[in-house]
Amino acid sequence: MSKQLLRVLVVDDDFMIARLHGKFISAQKGYQLVGTAHGYEEAIKMIETVDPDLLLLDVYMPDHSGIELLRTIRLQNRRCDVILITAAKELEVVEDGFRFGILDYLIKPFDLNQLQTSLNKYLKFKSRLSHSIQLDQGTVDNFKKLRISESSVLPQTQKGIDSRTLEKIKKCITASSFPLKAEQIANLAGVSLSTTRTYLSYMVEKQDLIEEQQYGTVGRPLRLYRVIK
Repeated sequence: MSKQLLRVLVVDDDFMIARLHGKFISAQKGYQLVGTAHGYEEAIKMIETVDPDLLLLDVYMPDHSGIELLRTIRLQNRRCDVILITAAKELEVVEDGFRFGILDYLIKPFDLNQLQTSLNKYLKFKSRLSHSIQLDQGTVDNFKKLRISESSVLPQTQKGIDSRTLEKIKKCITASSFPLKAEQIANLAGVSLSTTRTYLSYMVEKQDLIEEQQYGTVGRPLRLYRVIK
């Protein structure tokens, strides 16, 4: 592979997480952080400007979902790989990510070592791709091994869960006489929306919360949360 650095754009609605991941990217050999975006429209404009090799893409954003952004860049035929980083564990989201050719899938909260593993594999993939002269089945099989990491799609349930944040979010839900949306819980707890969704997913998985779906006339169903009593 040439000496040129791989250009990475971080897309996450949580400013703190975007900054953390951006700083981590900047410290990795062979990579260059070219910017951070916090929503769909901002990401589209930055992709056109900085032409990244790789996106670290969160699913939940305030204007459109990360899956919609992924669909858009595929329709535009942009040669950009994607690591999907999200608290979402819905099978539909995972399936859509695979369908649109993501490089890897990491579920929040995750250890930064997992992200580093994905980045190392991508660096090797790009290096081998640039040095491959003859294409045969063995070469393709080696490329496949450097794509999706099987362990990365398994939920990380305990690591990264702070007991104080967990209790704060749970108290907000318990105090309500009716089910709440994730956005309402985030506002009440004073916690970012992406972090709130991580903890909600954790509590649903631990069967401390019930996730209900409220169907309207248009659009996707509204997700509401209440404590199991």
